[in-house]
Amino acid sequence: MTQLSRHTLFKQSSRLLVVALAGEGLLGGVALAWIRLRGLGVEAGDPVAGIGLGLGAAFLLALVNYAILRLAPPIHPVRAIRRLYRETLRPMFATVRPLEIAGISLAAGVGEELLFRGAVQVEFGLVVASVLFGFAHMGGRSSLVFGLWVAVMGFGLGGLAHLAGGLLAPIVAHAAYDAMAISYLRWAAHGV
Repeated sequence: MTQLSRHTLFKQSSRLLVVALAGEGLLGGVALAWIRLRGLGVEAGDPVAGIGLGLGAAFLLALVNYAILRLAPPIHPVRAIRRLYRETLRPMFATVRPLEIAGISLAAGVGEELLFRGAVQVEFGLVVASVLFGFAHMGGRSSLVFGLWVAVMGFGLGGLAHLAGGLLAPIVAHAAYDAMAISYLRWAAHGV
């Protein structure tokens, strides 16, 4: 790889971080305004339990995701998710560096959990928040199965917020899961 192409790829990954920080920051801002304007009772929860439950949930989600990508039989839904990872997600994260992975993951964990679990779930319930979370991760018909998988993850994150008594656990789970998933896409997803 030439010095120029490396520079171009790293510049692209830096732009991805900026877009993630801006987009997720906007989601978080909307969520905080919504929570404040509606007077929603949103708590962080116990820090020790939140971090422990969040990391445990992230590890479990990462194992399920790995099983889908590597071990599940190649039925249509599994092939659709693998194709999305191979053709869209892997190229998107092909050049991200560890600091960018951390920034993107943390921004997504905070912004999306504030909105979907902190505002939408408190206002409209777990099912609505989970379905909207899935829709938010779809990019058209080709990613329908992925959207369903993300809705299932959203249901788990919503349950985690309820179990932990606050948003810290789902924020930690979301951020840690995203960091593992992006790292996998960056360094280990060959052959998916």
